[in-house]
Amino acid sequence: MAKTAAYDDIVGNLQKRAWMYFLLAAIVFASVFYIAPDIIEWLSDRLLPEDATLIYLSPAEYLILKMRVAGYAAISATAMIAMIHIWRIIRSRSMLPEISFTDLVLILVIALVLFSMGILYSLELMLPTVLEYLQNDAAQAGLETTYSLSAFYHFVFLLTFSLGITFQLPLVTTLMLRLELTTTDKLAQYRSHLVVVFFIMAALITPPDVISQFLLAVPLMVLYEISIIIGRLTTKH
Repeated sequence: MAKTAAYDDIVGNLQKRAWMYFLLAAIVFASVFYIAPDIIEWLSDRLLPEDATLIYLSPAEYLILKMRVAGYAAISATAMIAMIHIWRIIRSRSMLPEISFTDLVLILVIALVLFSMGILYSLELMLPTVLEYLQNDAAQAGLETTYSLSAFYHFVFLLTFSLGITFQLPLVTTLMLRLELTTTDKLAQYRSHLVVVFFIMAALITPPDVISQFLLAVPLMVLYEISIIIGRLTTKH
């Protein structure tokens, strides 16, 4: 009954603020849609291999691409605000240990920093390496590399967003330790199991080549080890 009441409380509060979420999403969508051509051009200049080309396959493809860029930004911003509201509702019902407003702000800052690190890793190392490898592989087979706008940017956005999310691993692990949902000993005990999970995740997210899978799985393993170290330094477990 308590869980049902908590769920109804969260849903009810989110519904009351629905107008605010729609307004925020609309503002972010319109703002990013306006600068979307610059973002698209910047990504193309930075990531598209030298001998590869982009083609326009349908009349609305470029418009849909701009809407997709704006949509991703709007959803991300709205989801962040909604998560803050959900956390405040949960705290008001004393469902979790006390966390001050300062701690909450710190958590959000850390989450943004980790997300930015994931994006930076994707744009600076992973995507250039993977795209160059795939382009060279096609060139060796005597093929010309030509991407459609939708396929190329879907690939870029998928990997970049996935890395931004997966780089939250240290924060998620630390919060689990603080909430006493697990211990550092258990995290270390299941290390080998998580390695397999990370490679399975990498195989599902990345193209079917070993290089891209390693470029995603290895950072996850490193982040997991960092999480254990941070947990041992900041908790009694």
